[in-house]
Amino acid sequence: MKGKLIKTDLNYILEDDKGVVIASTSLKKEGLSLSPKNCREIERGYDLDELVKREYLDGYDTTELCRNAFKDGFQKALELMDKNFNEDDLRLTMHFGKFGEANSQTTTIGFIQSLQQTEWDVEVETVPALSNNGNVYYGDIPKLDENGCLILKRI
Repeated sequence: MKGKLIKTDLNYILEDDKGVVIASTSLKKEGLSLSPKNCREIERGYDLDELVKREYLDGYDTTELCRNAFKDGFQKALELMDKNFNEDDLRLTMHFGKFGEANSQTTTIGFIQSLQQTEWDVEVETVPALSNNGNVYYGDIPKLDENGCLILKRI
C-alpha cells in the first residue's frame, strides 16, 4: 500500500492516497502506529545506527561510550549541514532578502522552515499471508516491527 508520510510539529502521520490518516507515531495500537525511528530514517535518507555499525564499528571491539560518542558527533554534524538547497530555493531566498516576504512568510525563521521538506512518498512493507497449514495464500498483509509498528520504505 502506498501513502504519504507527513511530518507535523508533534509527530509523523501516514495518509493513504485519499488523504485519510491511517497511522501515526502518537498511536500506540498494533498496526496503526509508526516507529519514530523508521520515520526519521525516511526523512533523513539513512539509518544512523546502521551507518555507525557499517562504516565505523564493524570488526572493532568498541565500548558503548565510543559508539554513542560517534553517533552524537555525527548527528550534530548532520544537523549543522541538514539542508541541500537547489537553484529555486536560492532564487526564493534572494526574493525574500529583497522584499521581506516569500512562501507566505515574513520572518526569517518562518521562511527557512518553509523550505524544509515535510512530506515523503512511502510504501508500507508487506508479507504474504498464509493459512494455519501454510498452504492457502490470502494475499499480502502489512509487515510490523518488534513493537507492532508498520514498517515504511521510501519510494
